[in-house]
Amino acid sequence: MKIAIRADGGSNIGMGHIMRTLVLAKELSKENDVFYVCRVETILGFKCYVKDNYCEVTSLNQLIKFKINHSEYIQGIEKILCDGFKVILLNEDMLINELQHIGADLLITDSYAVNEKYFEETKKIFKKTAYIDDMNKDYFNVDFLINQNADSEDFEYNVNSNTKLLLGTDYILLRDEFKNNINKHTKQKVCNILITVGGADPYNLTERIVNYINELDYNFHVVIGPSFSDTSFVENFKTSNIKFYYNADMCEIMKKCDIAISACGSTLYELVACGVPTLGIIIAENQQGIANKLDKMGIIKSLGWYDKISKEELIYNIDKLANDYVLRKSLSEKASKLVDGKGAERIAKVLCENI
Repeated sequence: MKIAIRADGGSNIGMGHIMRTLVLAKELSKENDVFYVCRVETILGFKCYVKDNYCEVTSLNQLIKFKINHSEYIQGIEKILCDGFKVILLNEDMLINELQHIGADLLITDSYAVNEKYFEETKKIFKKTAYIDDMNKDYFNVDFLINQNADSEDFEYNVNSNTKLLLGTDYILLRDEFKNNINKHTKQKVCNILITVGGADPYNLTERIVNYINELDYNFHVVIGPSFSDTSFVENFKTSNIKFYYNADMCEIMKKCDIAISACGSTLYELVACGVPTLGIIIAENQQGIANKLDKMGIIKSLGWYDKISKEELIYNIDKLANDYVLRKSLSEKASKLVDGKGAERIAKVLCENI
């Protein structure tokens, strides 16, 4: 079976759509032909589709040849290629027209740049369609609707009567390295704290957080994502207790850290799988429901929206969590039970059995 995945990643939109679909792509590729369909800006002057000849990219060198290495979506395309999947490029202003030429049995879409018209048109083009949702905003004319988030079962979905709903944390798309983690040992004393806001940092939140905490008596492990547009601030922090990571091994860092300060995106579920007590920060609308739900379940402590958090509030919450062993142990134990790492297998099984 041929399966196309529609997703993008970059400095403005982050890498969450790419990272989670790659988990599903790897599972589906065990028995299917899986490839990606990514958009590039029409203003680049590049004609992505020519009759009977797709603009198919299979290597990083081709990105230079096709002159799209300055696209805002380049980081997502590069990550897909590095993980071994080919990419078909489409002009974003002609997306629907060019999708008609993509031969696939199933189209899986993970993007916020869609609407009801997109679902109507793609339903006509492909034998089956699926959508990975976070916010439940549209009428979804699809065969499969997937929402892995903790709050997904709180929604009523506007879907067809025969649409299969795959909802909840049983369907979390977790990378292999985060599966089967042993229960984390909660230390009496907090020494190591992780700071991560995801693959991109459009609000320069990392710099702000580091400015807030750089005088605290903890070891901070700060992750610089692949789509950060500005990393010059790193040079301003030369203290021995702050270490910056590029191309980070997230699982290893999480295992060594006693607490995390994290945006409430897909990284949050990796922290949950590792049992790391986490202070969550909301940086996008799609993260608000997740943060609120996990806070209510006693799995994280949500600090609310990024632009409302003061230095005093952040420091207070770090120290409060660090000094409350019972709370940290409770957060860790509840978190570890939420995810079993089999989400991709469950989704792949449903998709493949119903095509």
